Amino acid sequence: MNNNDLQQLLEDDRKQLDALSEVLQAERSSLEQRDLEKLTSLLQQKQLLLGKIEGNDYKRRQLLQKAGVPAAQTSLAQLKKLLGQGDDQTMVSLLESIEQRLSQCRELSETNSVIVHRSRLNTQRALDILRGPESLSDLYTSHGSTRSGVTKRDLGNA
Repeated sequence: MNNNDLQQLLEDDRKQLDALSEVLQAERSSLEQRDLEKLTSLLQQKQLLLGKIEGNDYKRRQLLQKAGVPAAQTSLAQLKKLLGQGDDQTMVSLLESIEQRLSQCRELSETNSVIVHRSRLNTQRALDILRGPESLSDLYTSHGSTRSGVTKRDLGNA
């Protein structure tokens, strides 16, 4: 196995994860400010970065398989164990920094997910207020009959 190729892929992963972290932080800011234009641009950047990271992962796994590593043992954790048996501390520290960045990106992504979820709940509550109360059995419909059961109405139809 060519350690230079593997190291280059891992360094590229680290750079991509740093960029992803920046995008996720900007995404949080856009979500909080409800800046949809910027958010759209950030989502495109995020998708591009995730594609590059996935491509590097595929290349790394292929490189390891060509070197005789079983396919089930080509994950970052397995690679760290494999490299930890040797004297290559540079690669081990590189893998540790990648794991740290992955964890940071995961936390940022989860935070953004919570913000999106809360925003959806707030929007739903506002729509429920605009739709009015659920009990409308005493009101007449546009056809002259009374409503049966529990239905909601739009504020525009009140």
